[in-house]
Amino acid sequence: MDLSKLGEAGIKDNLESYIQGFSKDAREIFEYFNFAEFIAQLNDADLLYKIVQKVRQTDLSPKAISNHDMGLVFEELIRRFAEGSNETAGEHFTPRDIIRLTTALVFMEDDDALTKPGIIRTLYDPTAGTGGFLSSGMEYVHELNPQAVMRAFGQELNPESYAICKADMLIKGQEVSNIKLGNTLSNDQLYANKFDCKRLILDVIPINQDKCQTAPY
Repeated sequence: MDLSKLGEAGIKDNLESYIQGFSKDAREIFEYFNFAEFIAQLNDADLLYKIVQKVRQTDLSPKAISNHDMGLVFEELIRRFAEGSNETAGEHFTPRDIIRLTTALVFMEDDDALTKPGIIRTLYDPTAGTGGFLSSGMEYVHELNPQAVMRAFGQELNPESYAICKADMLIKGQEVSNIKLGNTLSNDQLYANKFDCKRLILDVIPINQDKCQTAPY
């Protein structure tokens, strides 16, 4: 089945059946985006079939758009979404320049080693957000050494940000089994793993008016 065969009659049921044909990881992304609710709303407004046809007529195949370029398109959509959410924009998108600077700081003492053959590195972000740091980290290393093997690990508390991160990894052909949903501080799902490189963020968590605790993420 593909989008061209869904048909206008029963489009809602057909599209939901179509989505069920994806992998478990891809279906989870749809679930955390509450996609079923959007499908129902569009169907009630008699817009669902028209939108499906618009998507079908757009060539998004790997031959037309590479995984890397698709990732850039995806990132631009996230940026536009973040701009529209005003004060909560920082929850969804970190500017590319800041991510690049953070990445460079993490890897700067390892640049020489990263150029050698047979390099394998693990990269961990305990507050992964939409996955910008993980993607930038892999890009940084591959610029130094296209043959390097990068394995990304991350955990994110916000379900929608987690879904975006996982979708971005899938679009770019990355392994997503090590991208976890949950609170890193109270439910660390990667506690048994050791990592070559990781991002460390210091946040101040208020306890009361007089005291505060600095907690490493």
